[in-house]
Parts: sequence; structure tokens; C-alpha cells
Amino acid sequence: MLLQCESSNSLQVSIHPSASIGTSVFLDHATGIIVGPLVVIGDGVTIMQNVTIGRRAETPDRAPRIGAGVLLSTGAAILGDVSIGDFARIGAGAVVTSDVPGGCTAVGDPVRLTNCPEPAPA
Repeated sequence: MLLQCESSNSLQVSIHPSASIGTSVFLDHATGIIVGPLVVIGDGVTIMQNVTIGRRAETPDRAPRIGAGVLLSTGAAILGDVSIGDFARIGAGAVVTSDVPGGCTAVGDPVRLTNCPEPAPA
């Protein structure tokens, strides 16, 4: 906890020790990043500055799950019991409180989905 506190103060990044982080996660301009308890982050995720990933008061025992290859743009907030699918993109300043399917782009507050891949024909 002391190491986490010191790194948080000096680096302006707070990653809770109970968060699960995959390999090759890239913290671009690592400033103002907050990763709360129980968060799961997949492999190859890019996290820009001022991103918050955490739980909500309504679901204190459930945290966001971020898939592989996801881009979390500047100032995005991922809050609550949500799942972000593989290779999704979260736009700058987006507030995500519901699931985002893989490959989609989520923008705005409240978040809306754009550029979702079309389902394969049957």
C-alpha cells in the first residue's frame, strides 16, 4: 500500500492493487489515470490521460471489464458493472455506464454507439 501511495503521488496515476491488468497495456501520457478496485483490463489496451475506470455506488462489488485491444481516449470515464468488448474505442470525454460491444466506437455523455461492425450474413 505504501508503494501504491508513493507512486500515485509522484506519477499522478492511481491503480488499485486488486485491479487485474493484462500484458502490453500502454498508459499514454500517464497522468490523472484512476483504475479502481476489481477492474479487469485485457491485453493490448491503450489508456490516454485523465481516464477513470471504477465502480459505482449501486454496484460496489462489480467493476468494469475492458477487453483486449481497446482504446480509452482522453478524459473517458468507464463506470459500474459494464463490459467493453475487444477492439472497441471509447471517445474523448465519453461517460460509459452501459456495455459497449466489440469493435464499436462509443462517444458522448450519455454515450452513444457508432461505427459498429455489421453482423456477418447468415
